[in-house]
Amino acid sequence: MKDYGRIYLKVYLIMHLVFLLLALIVLRRAQVTYAFIRLEIGAILVSAIVGFAVWLFRLEKGNSLINTILGYLVIIPSIFVLRNTFGQYLFRFTWLIYVVMVCVGIIYGIAVWVVSKKYKKEVADLNQLLKKDKSEDHR
Repeated sequence: MKDYGRIYLKVYLIMHLVFLLLALIVLRRAQVTYAFIRLEIGAILVSAIVGFAVWLFRLEKGNSLINTILGYLVIIPSIFVLRNTFGQYLFRFTWLIYVVMVCVGIIYGIAVWVVSKKYKKEVADLNQLLKKDKSEDHR
């Protein structure tokens, strides 16, 4: 829970900046202002969801591919919260959000796969060095 708290606070700060930027974009494009409480509740909900997803991504227990898939499934409700918070003024095409999310997911999946391959190779090299040291000690 301590890790999630740290992650949540970092995500909360970033989400507030993103929400302020998005509200400014809507103000400039459509001359519509949002109530502070609406933005605040949206930022809190999205921060909690994204914080939990990041916590799942960083989880070292279990299969990294399954953790990645679960993390992306957890992020899906945040899209609906963003859509409810900003409405039609910012997101005219809902399918565009999903396309962007899928592209980011593919890129992240490739990155996780590359890192896991590198990690497995490093572990194999370290195990080989340990076996080599043990065989030299027994002589």
